[in-house]
Amino acid sequence: MKQFLLLSFIIASSFRLAAQSDPEFPKEFIMHLKLHNGMVTNFNSRSPDVYVGGVQLVPQYTLIAHKLRGGIIADMFYTGKKFQAAFGPTVSLKLKTIHAGPLGSAANIHMNFDYLFGTEKERLVGGGINADVLNWVVIGLSAHRDYNLNTWWFQNTVGIRISKLKKKKGVFD
Repeated sequence: MKQFLLLSFIIASSFRLAAQSDPEFPKEFIMHLKLHNGMVTNFNSRSPDVYVGGVQLVPQYTLIAHKLRGGIIADMFYTGKKFQAAFGPTVSLKLKTIHAGPLGSAANIHMNFDYLFGTEKERLVGGGINADVLNWVVIGLSAHRDYNLNTWWFQNTVGIRISKLKKKKGVFD
């Protein structure tokens, strides 16, 4: 029993130390502006797949430091020969930090989960996997199921951070 408790303490301590040295997903506000494009399909061979492309504004705040961010998505897109919009909540879960040695981190890999309400009765549930490079550029792939219109949305995204970076105080400040 003592060995189990000692092993549990060591594992828990290592997670705590890893979280303290992890610069990704700090407790702060972040906003991305993303371009996305892809297709809308119902996997029916009798109907063609429809193009979808647009712009998303994604403000988020870190809910659990170094692990979880929550926010909203405001999306304006073009599909079916119309400009439309969607809005809804999003949550991002960090999976991995890619370290760059003494320079900190080069990127993080995270998953996002979304629930969007569209102006043309779309109800999109889904998510994607993203790479946030240098806490500046986001590249991702996503899949959403429109359970109201019985279609799938597959998209790729490229985004940039438009919120300011928090300045860290130096040793001599």
